[in-house]
Amino acid sequence: MGEDPPQPLVEEARKRDPAALAALCTRLYPDLVRYMRYRVDREDAEDLAGEVLVRVLRSIDGQTGSLPAWVFTIAGNVVKDHYRRRGSTREEAMSERIEGLPDRGRGEEESVNRRIDLEEAVARLTGDQREVVALRFAQGLSTAEAARVMERSPGAVRVLQFRALSALREILGGGR
Repeated sequence: MGEDPPQPLVEEARKRDPAALAALCTRLYPDLVRYMRYRVDREDAEDLAGEVLVRVLRSIDGQTGSLPAWVFTIAGNVVKDHYRRRGSTREEAMSERIEGLPDRGRGEEESVNRRIDLEEAVARLTGDQREVVALRFAQGLSTAEAARVMERSPGAVRVLQFRALSALREILGGGR
């Protein structure tokens, strides 16, 4: 999250104060949409971000610990549910989306000259690599918070992040 909501706002939201709940949703929504765009197709991102907010509102009174880690754990579960309902995995959906992209490793002049934007490059990462990129860079979570969301150790998250960045560098043609 760009900036964590102030603790007094979170406390009031836990007490189910309508104004605090609305303010919390207003603060969380843009970050959730950004996170979802790394995980699902653009058409689904806003709907799923709204679904996350509904789940957050239902259970905010029992929330403890890091708010960003808790919210993005819920978001990760919403993404899993989304793909389970569709009967596909993230990898299947993303492979369909990038099917027509050029393979930069083939040496074809047209492929080498074509610019691949960051979204398409991230789409080529594994599901775990995309998630760590979304949590660490798009949402600004710490390694420890990302580890909690991903249910991994901080060391495993650092290794995954290193591999994701190395893969992105290679995909974007910056691998040396």
